[in-house]
Amino acid sequence: MAPTNAVVLGRDEEIRALDSLINAVADGNGTAAQLSGEPGIGKSTLLQRAADECRRRGFLVLHGSPEAMESDTPFAALTGYFGLDRIRPAPELADLAELLSAGERHGRIPGAARWEYVVTESAVELIEKQAARQPVALLLDDMHWADSASLVVVHRIARLLRQLPVLLVCAHRPVPVGPELGCLLHGLAGDGALTMRLEPLSPGTAAELTERILAEPATEAVLELVAGAAGNPFYIEELVSSLNETGGWATGAAPPSFTEAVHRKLDFLPSRSRDVLRMMAVLGGRIAIQELSAVSGHSPLELWNLVRDAVDNGLLVEDGDRIAFRHDLIRQAMMAALPETLWQPMLLEAGRALAKAGAPAHRVAQYLLAGGTLDSASIDWLIGSAITLIRRSAETAIGLLTMARAQLGATSARADMLRFLHVIALQWAGHGADAEAAARAALAQNRTPALTAQLRWSIARGCLLQGNARGATEAIEEAISAGPLDPAELGRMHAALAQYSFILGNVEGWTRNAEAALRLGEQTGDPYVVAAGQHLLGSRKLETGDPAGALTLVTVARSIWGDQEFGPDTDDLGIQLLQANCLLELDRLDAAEQCLREGLPASEACASPALPWYSAISARIAYEQGRWEDGLAEIQAGHESADPFGHQAALRMQEALIRIHRDESLAPLCFPVVVGPAHYYEYLYRWALALEAERAGSPETALALHLAHTRQATDERGQAALVHHTWVDLARVAIIADDRGVLDELVPPARDWQRRCPTPVKSGLVAVLRGGAAGDPELLAAGARDFQDGGRPLLAGQAWEITAYVAAADIKADALAAFGKAVSAFQELDARWDLRRVEQWARRSGLRRQRRSAKRPTTGWDSLTPTEVRVALLVAEGLSNPDIASRLKVSRRTIQSHISSVLAKLDCRSRVELAVIASKHRPQQAEG
Repeated sequence: MAPTNAVVLGRDEEIRALDSLINAVADGNGTAAQLSGEPGIGKSTLLQRAADECRRRGFLVLHGSPEAMESDTPFAALTGYFGLDRIRPAPELADLAELLSAGERHGRIPGAARWEYVVTESAVELIEKQAARQPVALLLDDMHWADSASLVVVHRIARLLRQLPVLLVCAHRPVPVGPELGCLLHGLAGDGALTMRLEPLSPGTAAELTERILAEPATEAVLELVAGAAGNPFYIEELVSSLNETGGWATGAAPPSFTEAVHRKLDFLPSRSRDVLRMMAVLGGRIAIQELSAVSGHSPLELWNLVRDAVDNGLLVEDGDRIAFRHDLIRQAMMAALPETLWQPMLLEAGRALAKAGAPAHRVAQYLLAGGTLDSASIDWLIGSAITLIRRSAETAIGLLTMARAQLGATSARADMLRFLHVIALQWAGHGADAEAAARAALAQNRTPALTAQLRWSIARGCLLQGNARGATEAIEEAISAGPLDPAELGRMHAALAQYSFILGNVEGWTRNAEAALRLGEQTGDPYVVAAGQHLLGSRKLETGDPAGALTLVTVARSIWGDQEFGPDTDDLGIQLLQANCLLELDRLDAAEQCLREGLPASEACASPALPWYSAISARIAYEQGRWEDGLAEIQAGHESADPFGHQAALRMQEALIRIHRDESLAPLCFPVVVGPAHYYEYLYRWALALEAERAGSPETALALHLAHTRQATDERGQAALVHHTWVDLARVAIIADDRGVLDELVPPARDWQRRCPTPVKSGLVAVLRGGAAGDPELLAAGARDFQDGGRPLLAGQAWEITAYVAAADIKADALAAFGKAVSAFQELDARWDLRRVEQWARRSGLRRQRRSAKRPTTGWDSLTPTEVRVALLVAEGLSNPDIASRLKVSRRTIQSHISSVLAKLDCRSRVELAVIASKHRPQQAEG
């Protein structure tokens, strides 16, 4: 028979569409398509044809399919798509393969959610780096079997298609589509992805395919038989091949069913070969040669001799170091002929054999779990491999541990350890309530003293996973009371109690436990406990308005901890975050930003829950310096991270402040009830409320809101040290509302703040409050100059605005000069509301309006901010997003936000177009 390539027949339109997409990506434009159709309709063959064409064009091709049996294993589909399960993955994939291997780096990341974040970021970074070198084709088959973690990765890549030369093609069966896959496909369609549904072949095309297989014209009788395949090319091939090999055409026998056609091919194989194929069918249809060797008892060479005829016969295909059925329909046909009573015993025996052979824990576990029962040896394997299994597939571990506990009962000698491991699995998976309940039950039944303290820790962690810091505190206090504990363990517990007290706002417990942790840490030489104690005491000093004292303590904490990595028992303390906050309050903005850049890589490596806090502080620095586009990029990046402590509420309020000043519309403002560090940012919410009231034309309401916040802040944790940031706005509305007397009460605390933090900005604040209260334009002007010296352009513009208001009563010329400086400052910032506000006042006051300078452009090269220009020029140099992030020492997500903004401003469709435009401006930029 002549070789066939069924997809070529009747798929001309789909081939042209895919070729068009390949051409677009080769030109630098990322794009996507989704391909659906019934099993056997030709999706896989069409993807293979696209893969061959992409390789011919010099693409990096990542092409594969997941296994149905592994749909609950995180990143199992990603492993198949990227070829990470090969004995020797491609060199560029080695780091990602190691991360997925549950190795050392994996063990340092506490919790499934954080590990999945790190893997997702690593996979996206890999694609970004490779796409900077060559076009990338992601050709993803059988996505209906993809696990949810892999779908998140694909979704993240899909969102970057405008920035990267990537072809993404998702192939799947039409129904049923799970919610995660449905969301991905809906998003692709909304972004304009090409959607193709493969329909059955027409009768004419089916006839042509039949004649290709037969290598001769088909008779009417033959075509009548082929019509029973309903235009499905895979069915047609199997039907015609079966009848051709058995002589069914000549005998006039009835056409076989698909299952019969498959089994007719099996009849030509030796019995031992058929046994291997049946075993493969039960095991999932795609299996590594080494694993199949362990299960079957045949050497790899014997196996190859046994399956070679099946490969030649079209039943199996080679897939790297694995062997697989040519199509899952063949596997299903073989399964249909096996009694179901054999399935579980075969799966259980496979799991036992793989355990003996040292196969990956998650591969062993999936067979043992499907086998439905465990023998004593398998339970011993589970106890020894549980931690590795939990880190790779927590849900599988939970299922297997539940099965083992049910079989052994509560009084078995191994029951304590199984209960403890079950708690760890629930904890790792993020099931806080179940973990807490299981830990309490395990503690009540525990007869192993060595596990007691660990179970109490587990109760506390389960409480924390639910946001219950009070319950966590009680669990640790009970552990301390129960004793005895060695000093090292006691130090860790006091450090934890200090953190929980910090979250709860229990000042006495916070300080007392931090001091105890520091004392015990120094006694035992535990650098983590010492650093935690210094850090938490520093946090308290910052909250009480002593940033200089806090900086001293946190600098010591940072020197003690050094460059060590955080892990499950030494979670990220956020040392650089506290240090940056101290520097920010001391008006050392450049040093604060450098501190954040130094701390970010380590926090990203362990998927720290503090990542949104990095974005919040970076956004605040950008806001203060007038780099609002950079601030918005940081805010967008911060919303991409997990947020257990509510920092994203602060990001939303920081964004609200920027949009108010830019005179943009806002959704109704709200701030959730939060605990922990994000509570400090409530002042941003109150600030935004007051500004929005003023923008709506009610300065009296704005003043009332400002004053209520200021007076209330003295009784609220953390707010007294932050509310002074709102006082320049308060001074303006007080003067507009003709209520300058309220400023007198703010001068003493402002002077106290200046005494503790003698910086230009604090001096400027005192000058503005004194000048506003006394109606002294010279003091106000001095305050404006202090703000300029301190690098605060918005505050300087607002101080000049207040100067103009006060001076207008006596000296019009001074008022006009101050008005002009305010206008210039607001124009430079694109502070459209501030500009509108001061110009409306000038018209009402009869001041001659200055001719406004040209408005900052919103599109084109001149609309780019300095940071965006740097990013564009680095794109022109051929750097990937991760490379640019490393060069500028910011997060990769921030760079993604910048590039999206640059592409929009320059109306570019791809990085290639961006690079061309940036290259034209490079000489001009170098001269500048």
